[in-house]
Amino acid sequence: MGRLSGKKALITGATSGIGENIARLFAAEGASVVICARRQELGQAIVDSIKADGGSAFFWPCDASDEGSVRVAMQGVKEDLGGLDILVNNAGIAPAGPLEEMELEEWNRTLGSNITSVFLVTKHALPLLAKGNGANIINLGSTFGVVGAAGSTAYAMTKAAVMGMTKSMALEFASRGIRVNALCPGATETPFLLDWAEETGDAAGTMNWLLEHHPIGRIGTTDDQAKAALFLASDDASFVTGHSLLVDGGYTAQ
Repeated sequence: MGRLSGKKALITGATSGIGENIARLFAAEGASVVICARRQELGQAIVDSIKADGGSAFFWPCDASDEGSVRVAMQGVKEDLGGLDILVNNAGIAPAGPLEEMELEEWNRTLGSNITSVFLVTKHALPLLAKGNGANIINLGSTFGVVGAAGSTAYAMTKAAVMGMTKSMALEFASRGIRVNALCPGATETPFLLDWAEETGDAAGTMNWLLEHHPIGRIGTTDDQAKAALFLASDDASFVTGHSLLVDGGYTAQ
């Protein structure tokens, strides 16, 4: 029996990196998982791989920042699974660069991908969540939502907002028996991180700086983050809600 045996989980933006590893680990631990993301070919390939390993998985195309797309995906989730126990709001982007060079279009796209997506997916997933039966929501925050980051103002602001949303959602949904927590990764080896480092204009220097600022002596892995998400999603965290779990190798302890 896996730690999520019989559970039904939805993970947004799970076609690479942390989201993909969460989907794979949750499936390995007995959950039926639904990957909702824009990249259909990648998403279906991950679903096929999970099934080949004996897991249960589905894919629904979805732009988490578009309400119409979210509505269609949630109807598909209802048809495939009948309901949900776990929601992981993982979709997001991380533009980098000087604030004065950021265009309004990119600013709004960052808010849509990182904040509006959490609102929309949570809103439309709520009717599917098995209230009072260990149901829970995990929102992806970041260490940059705690300490800030020069050159990543928009991203850091959205992650601070997600952590604030998490606390308020935890209070609002507690009476329904739904826990809400945030998973806040430090630097983690993903395509997402590498793209962000490239956007700073000095990828090698940025990566070295990150390494130096993680006292544990290494960059995180997607396994580190997926295992933390597994704890938050499982009954082991039944008394944990409104919490932002920093999985950051000591980055924010300095």
